[in-house]
Amino acid sequence: MNLALCRGLALGVSLVGLQGAVTGIARAEDVRAAVHEGNQQWAAALARGDAAAIATLYSSTAMLFAPGSAVAKGREAIRKAAQGLIDSGVSGIELDTLELEACGDFAFESGTLVLKGKDGAVVDRGKYVVVWKREEARWKLHRDIFNTNLASPAR
Repeated sequence: MNLALCRGLALGVSLVGLQGAVTGIARAEDVRAAVHEGNQQWAAALARGDAAAIATLYSSTAMLFAPGSAVAKGREAIRKAAQGLIDSGVSGIELDTLELEACGDFAFESGTLVLKGKDGAVVDRGKYVVVWKREEARWKLHRDIFNTNLASPAR
């Protein structure tokens, strides 16, 4: 379903007061709570150094687009990427959702992030976009892309 059609459907449904009764239209507050919980679980798993737990938060066909690396496709590749982040000394993340929209079984989140090292010092700041997918009655990260605000090294 394209985003314009989804927005139009959601608007039409809300205008007649039936939004909660229509199957497939996610309630915004439910999606926001699920995404917030998912982000908290991601941060907690990172703090524990648990790459396997991070990978379980992703859909079965997820892709991770991290800076300076190839696309990680699937949970095992995402686990390896998360382990690489942990091995680099990153042990904390703060996520600030700036925007969140839902459409059926998909939600679109954008925001900013702060990565921290074991000593709590900021090691990077950046931004991200995540497409969430409802899979097996849970919201999971489906497409995850982030990048840094740090300047590129001089060449």
